[in-house]
Amino acid sequence: MPARTASDSLVLGTWGLSGRGRLPIDRSYGEVADDVAYETMDRAWEAGLRIIDTAPGYGAGEGLRRVGQWQRTRGRWWRNVAKPGRPLTGRGPVSDLSLPGLVAEIEYGAAFAGCPGYILVKDPDIRSFSDGSLAETLRSLENRFPAATVGVASHFPEALAEFAERCHPPGARIAQIELNAVNHRVACPAAGRLDARGWEVWAMQPLAYGFLAHPDFVPIPGTDWRSHLPAETQAVMRAAARGFARAVHSVREPGSPPTARTTAPAAWAIAFCLSVPSVTRIVIGPKNAAQLEAALHALDLVSKPDLAERLRTWATGAPNGSAGSES
Repeated sequence: MPARTASDSLVLGTWGLSGRGRLPIDRSYGEVADDVAYETMDRAWEAGLRIIDTAPGYGAGEGLRRVGQWQRTRGRWWRNVAKPGRPLTGRGPVSDLSLPGLVAEIEYGAAFAGCPGYILVKDPDIRSFSDGSLAETLRSLENRFPAATVGVASHFPEALAEFAERCHPPGARIAQIELNAVNHRVACPAAGRLDARGWEVWAMQPLAYGFLAHPDFVPIPGTDWRSHLPAETQAVMRAAARGFARAVHSVREPGSPPTARTTAPAAWAIAFCLSVPSVTRIVIGPKNAAQLEAALHALDLVSKPDLAERLRTWATGAPNGSAGSES
């Protein structure tokens, strides 16, 4: 597997950098000051990242405003990933696959961040994968925005893989799926199936800085949307995180360098995804420059062939790194 670099492997997500915006405090990831967000974007650019992942719902538009302000003051321009399809309403985010609604969201984002190089339909309802509406939406977007690469961002990797196997697009598409040390037994095979159908697979990382970084993480009610997750779901997340911590301990032991033994859990969580052969890019969501450093350290981890192979074996359950296998 060729060496991973920040420029070809990492996408800067903005759900963490967006802060609260106009959202209720318990519907966001918490407050993030402007200067902290700009410092994180500065460090990401210096490290070689050039693609940024945006959605109008992140911080109720605050993320897009910050991206636009950073670009104007720095004279630098990200390659923008627009994620329409889940607009905020008084009832919270809802799925809207209508072309007028999608175009309105894309144009709103472009006014801040520039015309998108990628358009990913965000979190479509599960029924749209089989009733034809998602397929029609993607075709409409490809016709309307021929210069952009179109795809889907979904937390249902198996359903998206099944969709990709039924639909045969004329060109390249992107599948941004949640793939991590909690759902890897489902997501790794799905990534392999998507890759086999010609989709470029991006792994989004909403857990890398939360549950996977802190196995005993408990969201504080009233300050973090994750506190609304059912208690059973949170318990499953913590149990999986403890299992991942044990796996990291076993992976790093045989002849591992000293830096591997002191690396933050978040770096291991991202390195795990970087080790999956069918994954092209990782979409990270740091809230500050220190969290960004974990992703950069992850690149160092997977640059060690033996360490990367052990991660790959644990990730896929296959010594040869085949993402289509399970143990």
